[in-house]
Amino acid sequence: MRKAFFLGCVVASAALVGCGDESNGQPAPDYVTRTIELVEHADNETVTHTDAAMMDSVGDILTFANPVFDKANANQVGTDQGYCLRTEVGKSWECEWTVFLADGQISVAGPFFDTEESELAITGGTGAYEQASGEMHLGFRDVPAPKVEYDFVYHVIVPY
Repeated sequence: MRKAFFLGCVVASAALVGCGDESNGQPAPDYVTRTIELVEHADNETVTHTDAAMMDSVGDILTFANPVFDKANANQVGTDQGYCLRTEVGKSWECEWTVFLADGQISVAGPFFDTEESELAITGGTGAYEQASGEMHLGFRDVPAPKVEYDFVYHVIVPY
């Protein structure tokens, strides 16, 4: 009941919401949902192969530290860093990373699929994103090889 009530309090991006907590009669905190759209340039990535005989095997480790740009892909607004573990050859990784922006950090965890878009959980943040939750959509960008870029769309829920 409490979870369903809380989810009913969250609304569209950038809308302010005030909800009471029906279970104890006390007002619940107000929340804001903010959408942040970024473009990651995958310039600095390394895969460490755990099985020297195979180029892609379960347990391989991908580490990265990359620049992130605004939605227009014109100005660098921060960086990210993190790692992924290969969980299914040719199909998926399980990842954790943090994006560093001028007003704070946002951390995420979840799957990265080789050939389809992904949804990751926002696990926390600092600064303007303290007590953050929500989700991040990871999308592929159509850019000429050898460039690799990803759309990162954060739907961040933070106390108002």
